Amino acid sequence: MIPPASAAACAQQPALPVSAPRKLCIPRGPELHLKICEGYFVLYLLFAFGYAALCPPAEFTYDLSLARAVLIAAFSCRSLWLMHIRRKAARPWSLMTLALCVSLSAFDLFGLGAMSDAAVVVGLPVAAVVTALEYVGAVYVGYQLLRNEGLAKLLCKERDTTPAYEGGHSWDQPLSVRVRTWEFWRDLLSYFVVFSFLGHWAEMLFCRLIVAGVFMGDYDPTNAMLWDQWLFPFTAEGAALAAVVVCLHPIALRLQKRFGAHSLRALALSFLANGIVCTGIDFATGMLANQHYEFWDYRRLPFNFMGQICLQNSLVYTVAATIVVWLAYPAMDSFIRRLPRATANGLFCALAGSYVFLALLHFVDPSLMVA
Repeated sequence: MIPPASAAACAQQPALPVSAPRKLCIPRGPELHLKICEGYFVLYLLFAFGYAALCPPAEFTYDLSLARAVLIAAFSCRSLWLMHIRRKAARPWSLMTLALCVSLSAFDLFGLGAMSDAAVVVGLPVAAVVTALEYVGAVYVGYQLLRNEGLAKLLCKERDTTPAYEGGHSWDQPLSVRVRTWEFWRDLLSYFVVFSFLGHWAEMLFCRLIVAGVFMGDYDPTNAMLWDQWLFPFTAEGAALAAVVVCLHPIALRLQKRFGAHSLRALALSFLANGIVCTGIDFATGMLANQHYEFWDYRRLPFNFMGQICLQNSLVYTVAATIVVWLAYPAMDSFIRRLPRATANGLFCALAGSYVFLALLHFVDPSLMVA
């Protein structure tokens, strides 16, 4: 039983408002067509990523199929991003992506015989249906982008001229502040992707110089990962660049502020710091992952320590880090800083899409999962 006083108090309290049930927002008209267009590019990406994840690394070849898939991943990510932010440029970019994908797909399927290969794997009816859906979807999306006036009104935002960095140069802020911004991580990941491939090509050049007698050492001429798979991302080099940006570049900036931007003393001290850090990382990596000399062995080279590091390679790494710290990274950072923010974000989307595809292709082996 509720006491009379309590009952009266309850009666005097205002009733709580009853919130109206939320209505399910279903896109209609141009919004629906835009979602379908976005969904088409999402499916394209899923097919590309699925192909990369299911293809055994030892069985694929560097041919038009690979080039087509990488371009699809990069261009589809870029088109999706422009649609998401409702940019006017989404229409020409998406149409260009469709034309590129359909033309390369047709040549690959019927000109190079990829249709017969797909028929062996999934069966001819399934391969034919998937191909037909791809082309029908491309026609539908292309028609909507060209003729749908409502869709054109949705994709109406003009080019964003806002700089990639607001409030001055990114170096003007301390690292503790920059790490809290999207721009810092966007650019750092972009540099990681770019240098994952540049590092691979630098390894190839280094081996060529060994052949020419410029450097001492051995190399494996049968290493298909190095010589044949020229889009294999070397993540160690990408991670090294990220470490240079986070650790070594701030040191160089402090030395430049203290001794002058063109001071040889600042350059010499920066070179020394780069050498200590690079050699330490190389030695730590060797002790953790190369204890039995599976990846490299410097025991026959002069001035080596435990076969994990040697003077020659430490000097090469130090020179490369110094070039990055003083020239390459400042140039890249200045270039991105001059770009509009939307362009910098779109460039990151394209790089990320292509890197995810190649990482799935090279680092995921379905045969090992089954075993």
